[in-house]
Amino acid sequence: MAGPMKPAHTAFVIVDMQNDFIHPDGAYGRAGQASEAIAALPERHGRLANALRIAGGWIVSTHFTLVPG
Repeated sequence: MAGPMKPAHTAFVIVDMQNDFIHPDGAYGRAGQASEAIAALPERHGRLANALRIAGGWIVSTHFTLVPG
């Protein structure tokens, strides 16, 4: 059986939490696609990330970026 969670050995991994997916002015919003569950993610993720950070854990976020050329 697993022991208690060790925050220093715990990471919250956030993948592609970007405006095009979440913000009303992003690509999905401009296409008329909306979801209350998706719109709630930034606040929910923020609470979790802050609690884990305070406990000594890690927050890892990946970003997909396009650059000219």
